[in-house]
Amino acid sequence: MTIEKALAAVVGLAVLAGCTSTPDSAPAPTGTTSATPTTTPTEVAGISCATAPEDVVGATLRLNLTHPRETIDGTTVTCKYDGGGADTVVRFQTKSDTAAFAAGKQGFGTGGQKVKDLPDFHDEAYTGTLGTGEVVQNTLVARKGAVEILVTSGANFEQEKKLVTELFERL
Repeated sequence: MTIEKALAAVVGLAVLAGCTSTPDSAPAPTGTTSATPTTTPTEVAGISCATAPEDVVGATLRLNLTHPRETIDGTTVTCKYDGGGADTVVRFQTKSDTAAFAAGKQGFGTGGQKVKDLPDFHDEAYTGTLGTGEVVQNTLVARKGAVEILVTSGANFEQEKKLVTELFERL
């Protein structure tokens, strides 16, 4: 009977092991997380998502945002936020000039967005809209000196203009 009990115990443990699930992955850390930089800090002129924290971005756009995720690629710092009901992104592009800005604008218009110039806003600017009705995503891109800021969100252009101006002041 001892062998039968041992065998039953082993079979029971095997069944239990098959019924247990693998543990969930660790929760995402709160706050800003950074991808491995593919650039030197001088290429992005010390700009990071700390320049555009979720409390500032969220309050200005009137969105409840959390957890900015920072990606640095060359001369670009991208901050993606959770919450807000739509994708919310702030992107800083350093070493921008009139030609680079024009090339970005031309490429932006090929993505199905309606692109319009925004005269008299910083050195140069344009807007783009994707979607219709209740599901609209607005993008505003502006350049001041050698820095370009892009904001994409479900907020309106006036809120995005206010945020871009505030972000330029924080640089």
